[in-house]
Amino acid sequence: MPVDPKASPLWGHIVELRQRVLRSLFWLALFMGVSFPFSDRALKYLGAKAGVPLVFTTPTEAFWVTLKVSLFMGAVLGYPFVLYEIWRFVSPGLYRREKKSVLLWILGGTLFFTLGVAFSNFVALPSALHFLVGFGQKEGLQAFMSVDRTVAFELRFLFVFGLIFELPLLMALASARGWITPEKFRKGRRWALVGNAVAASILSPTQDFLNMMIMFVPLVILYEAGILFSLWTARKGQKKVSTVSSRSRVSL
Repeated sequence: MPVDPKASPLWGHIVELRQRVLRSLFWLALFMGVSFPFSDRALKYLGAKAGVPLVFTTPTEAFWVTLKVSLFMGAVLGYPFVLYEIWRFVSPGLYRREKKSVLLWILGGTLFFTLGVAFSNFVALPSALHFLVGFGQKEGLQAFMSVDRTVAFELRFLFVFGLIFELPLLMALASARGWITPEKFRKGRRWALVGNAVAASILSPTQDFLNMMIMFVPLVILYEAGILFSLWTARKGQKKVSTVSSRSRVSL
């Protein structure tokens, strides 16, 4: 008799994945709608960082930039709920110890991303805007900045720094999985400096020296923090291995 594909375990996982994706989109849409009434305040806050009045050059520009801000706010607010949906999808196939480990990594990733956005908002972004706008004004140019492009620049700056601050966690994860040892991270400092300089030049919204340094210096500090994190996870993994081996010897 033919087997109904809908009765297979794979089909059940596909249906579950579809439901989780739809729920994640629902959370994002919900928080975007909640954020929309407050997007004008967020837009004023971001616009004030430029230090000069912003203008819109097309009839639809102000409307679309408001939607962009509300979408960004909705993504930030809905991020924990999306992680929850991911967690609910993968958790049934994990052991209790693995569930705790994955949950810690998810919480750590959220924390480091938030720290990166906060650092960009209070330190990196104001410094970059002050330098770039001030440089043009010193050249005798009048600032006539589009609200859409300026806010897009700021949101991209915040997002990139959120990703940059995930570096220590990624290094710790690589050591925990046994892909790269902490000793290799230590020996690769020189190459890391070169890689950080290249990454700063690529990720920086503008290729001026100050913006590159604003990204390069945190990358160096985060790399050193990643070495410490990788040492901690490697030692923790060695303790687990020694504990398991000692238990197996006792049972024998």
